[in-house]
Amino acid sequence: MSTAAPNLPVTAAEYLEGELRSEVRHEFVDGRIYAMSGASRKHNEICLETALILKDHLRGGPCRTYIEAVKVQIADDIGEAYYYPDVFVTCEPADDDSHIVRHPKLIIEILSHGTSRYDRGEKLAAYQRLPSVEEIVYIEQDWPEIFLLRRSDRWKKHIYTQPDSPVHLESVGLTLTVADFYRSAPFPDDVKRPWYLINREDG
Repeated sequence: MSTAAPNLPVTAAEYLEGELRSEVRHEFVDGRIYAMSGASRKHNEICLETALILKDHLRGGPCRTYIEAVKVQIADDIGEAYYYPDVFVTCEPADDDSHIVRHPKLIIEILSHGTSRYDRGEKLAAYQRLPSVEEIVYIEQDWPEIFLLRRSDRWKKHIYTQPDSPVHLESVGLTLTVADFYRSAPFPDDVKRPWYLINREDG
């Protein structure tokens, strides 16, 4: 992500108005806007596969699944931000705005080398501030690994790397395997976590 304009800061209202006209998506954090870079084909495949699995599982119920182009708002005493999660679920009837969701229940981000530090740092801390968020899931794009945090166990880190490892999404009552997330973008048998991350707990 990179700053989109030199005349910062801007108000949230100015950001939202500009975003309706912009051909490029931007995220907003406390008066500053950041242009979102394009995603890889593998990122796109993982995102769509995950969203379709969730949408099918939740079909007929009150929950709705969204991908990439719908914003999540975080506004509290600490600050205000608007993000575009890769995949997320809301089950809140009050989330009736055409472009913004304020009560996501499950948030999923697909990580790349360029976004991992930001997604697991500043962005994670912001998501955890939303009272409605029950689970946050990170899917590595370049090797098979799922990283899950759950509010009910105080955001303890759970890491899954084996293809047949069960990953339980408590927030939506769904259990998948690691391989399920990568069904449309499988890895070769010899793919491994990069050597420089092997001894780091959270990558």
